Amino acid sequence: MKIESLSIRSSTIAIISMIGLIAIVLSMFAGTYFKQAALDAQINSLSRVIQVASQEMLKQVRSRTFDLGMKLGHSEELISVLKVPAASVDKERLVKLLDDPFVNGFVGFSEIDLEKIRVYNLQLELIGESNTGPVQLADELTAYLSQIIKNRKASDRLKAVDALWMSEQGPLFSTLVPLGGLRPVGYLEIIVNPVFNLPDIGNITKTPVRIYTLSGDLINTNEQVVTDGHLPVEYILHASDGTPAFKIAGYENIDELSREMDKTQTVTITGFLLLSFGTLLFALWLFHRFLFTPLSRMIADMEQITHGKLELTVNNKGLREFHILADAFNSMTDQVRMRTNDLQRLLDLDENALMCFDHDNDAVYFNAGATSLFGYASDEIVDLDSADLFVDDIKQLIESADAANASPQSSLHIRLGCKHQDGHVFHCDASINTVDVLGQSGIAIALNAALDNELITSTRSYQRLDAVEETLSGLLAFAKENPAAMPGLVNLGMVHGGDNQIDEQKSKLREQVVKVMNMSLSCWEHELNKTKLDLAEESGLWPVYIDKSTPTTRTLDKYLNIDSCPKNPRSQRAVDTAEFVLRKMSEKLPDEKCAELKQALEAFRQLLSGIKSGNK
Repeated sequence: MKIESLSIRSSTIAIISMIGLIAIVLSMFAGTYFKQAALDAQINSLSRVIQVASQEMLKQVRSRTFDLGMKLGHSEELISVLKVPAASVDKERLVKLLDDPFVNGFVGFSEIDLEKIRVYNLQLELIGESNTGPVQLADELTAYLSQIIKNRKASDRLKAVDALWMSEQGPLFSTLVPLGGLRPVGYLEIIVNPVFNLPDIGNITKTPVRIYTLSGDLINTNEQVVTDGHLPVEYILHASDGTPAFKIAGYENIDELSREMDKTQTVTITGFLLLSFGTLLFALWLFHRFLFTPLSRMIADMEQITHGKLELTVNNKGLREFHILADAFNSMTDQVRMRTNDLQRLLDLDENALMCFDHDNDAVYFNAGATSLFGYASDEIVDLDSADLFVDDIKQLIESADAANASPQSSLHIRLGCKHQDGHVFHCDASINTVDVLGQSGIAIALNAALDNELITSTRSYQRLDAVEETLSGLLAFAKENPAAMPGLVNLGMVHGGDNQIDEQKSKLREQVVKVMNMSLSCWEHELNKTKLDLAEESGLWPVYIDKSTPTTRTLDKYLNIDSCPKNPRSQRAVDTAEFVLRKMSEKLPDEKCAELKQALEAFRQLLSGIKSGNK
């Protein structure tokens, strides 16, 4: 489908519909995303809760083991047994004292799973341990507690320490207390199995809890039942040295959370879609009221104007942009109407030749009658000046006429000798008038295209003169502000600046143009063994004319001699010619052959760049 078949209305509706569809998809996606985000937040929250509950559980175990340790640590019987040298310790009595809590119990006996009680000397060497208890341990204190005791300050020697550590039988919890009060004689280690207390985590969090080994074996659980509506959350409980000890799975009932989230999602999405739909409808109404309707009205007015109704104006009621656009179009229509009237006056001059020259006598404007009368092509006549077209010196004629009259004449009516392209001279009645050419004095000439024996009437001459003066003045004034809008006006690039500056620039430019063209032709003929005619035909830059069945390059020939080179030469054509020759040479010859031409072309470009920057 071509883009021309699309209207702003259909494009706008399509865009707004796509926005609405995207809003629906995004709202559903956002609802799902936020639901998952809420579940992730709930998981993170429950994981932190399990972590806090685990620490609270260990705190309770620590409290019970510390109480038991302090009770035994102040036992006079146990202290008296250990006051003797290690070799003299009564091992049987020591073991009996250590087994007593297992036999007779202690405060909080039902709240911990006591595994072993051990006694160490001050050097942390094992002296004895209870026989009761299923755990068989190594004959040394765990490395983690041993490192703490050895590295702590002297002021901390009476403090108890504890740790969750890994044994060969699994994770254990130990509390180490000084034995003997203020004058310790050794250390007492209370060892319990923490698996017994792990279900307390569920009692703290009020959620079901399952305790697993790191290999995934279930080792304990609490009494709460797990259903399909519970969300599992895993937490790894680490030993005191950072080693993973247990995998704890807590379960959160998310049925209520899911119901609340679904309700919130439904309300949010519905409200968002209703607001979006209402906003889109309101936007469509605004577009229709302030865009589509004014634009349709403007298009209808413009179409009528383009069909010739220049008296109409575009309605400028609307938004700021449409108001500016309508005013701009109306201004453009006024310009077109005015220029059309000027051109119509010019076209009413039958088939007469109309020409305009600047202060250097270079052709600035010519019509089709001029090219037909003189026999030149359009691209030839722009390179000519008045001396190439007329036998008489136009400026001299005007000066003579002004000198002969007390007051300068506004126009000069005279019979001019004209030079045809084929060389013969013919005469035409002419009306000559001085006009302003972009701020400088120029000459406008109206030639009667009738045969030599046909006389032009005085009334017709004055009519032509007035029309030429008014039309060309208007065209030149319009071209001053819009040089690209009048393609019939040529040779306007060097009219800025003072006379001395212009003459100097033109002189340098003509010299450089002739130099570049001669070097290009020399390389073309000597290095590529081709003719000047070949250069014109292959490049397509220079016209080839047939004079008496012989092809000639009249325009190219003028650019090869400083005397015949136009005062306002076409610089870009010379640059394009040199570049064309360089391309052809680079295909067949080494770069050394092109060096001299390249240098001349670069110097020419720098000259052009300087002239352009100076004219800005």
